[in-house]
Amino acid sequence: MLKLKLNKKNLLKTKFYGFETEKLTRLINLLFLLLFTLFFCGWYFSDSLQKEYIKNKIIPSNQFLINNGFKIQKVLITGTHNLSNDYIKEIIEIHKDQSIFNIDLSLIYNKIIQNSWIKEVYIERVLPNTIKIKILEKQPVAIWQNKKDNKLVTAKGDIIFHGNVNDFKYNFPIIKGKKSKENISSILKILGTNQNFAENIWSLIFINERRWDLHFNQGLVVRLPSKDIKKAWQKIIKLQQNFNILNLRLTEIDLRNPKQILGKINFDKKVIFKRKHL
Repeated sequence: MLKLKLNKKNLLKTKFYGFETEKLTRLINLLFLLLFTLFFCGWYFSDSLQKEYIKNKIIPSNQFLINNGFKIQKVLITGTHNLSNDYIKEIIEIHKDQSIFNIDLSLIYNKIIQNSWIKEVYIERVLPNTIKIKILEKQPVAIWQNKKDNKLVTAKGDIIFHGNVNDFKYNFPIIKGKKSKENISSILKILGTNQNFAENIWSLIFINERRWDLHFNQGLVVRLPSKDIKKAWQKIIKLQQNFNILNLRLTEIDLRNPKQILGKINFDKKVIFKRKHL
């Protein structure tokens, strides 16, 4: 996207026969911008070798461009929610002494994308002095607990290393078990069919890489089968609707056998409300 603005503070000051002529200055400035626009278009559509050659030729005019307004003065950042804008501004800051044409956008991209919060980055140079950066962040869905190390994970199983787990421990369930983060997406879709009820689940454990155990805040553990998980989840919802099972002091409901429902009761309050802390 190419935007050129012509205003008084960006006009070239020129003297003609010892007199400063505003109309002549405007005309020269306009011609300069026109030639520079044509140059930029030619540079943009040239191959990498030609770009490198042109870049080397333009280096001596770097200060000239800066003095005439072609320097980064604005950085517009959109799309950030969990990622701090300061992280991006610090990366841009080291390029502040270059003209906007000499800034390597691919280099900036490669630095920004290193943060694990970021799914994709879009960078745009808007002349004469603006860099636009649009961020697409990864979305955490759970807290993956592995050997007492807690990390935020996405539905695809990607780890968000730069995420602070303590900021999300009341928003997402804990998941445990081998291959749990790689299989979290499918079970969360099923649980999402009744989000209000699912909000009572504080932990999901993937057992033997085959099936899930659901741990509810009320102390109830529901053992799901490896197949027909949707039907098993619907059974639990109906039991809650008909019998309010979360408040019956039940400690376990076993649905692994589709032909029967097994339940256990434990009257020890300490066991019922025991919860693993982060």
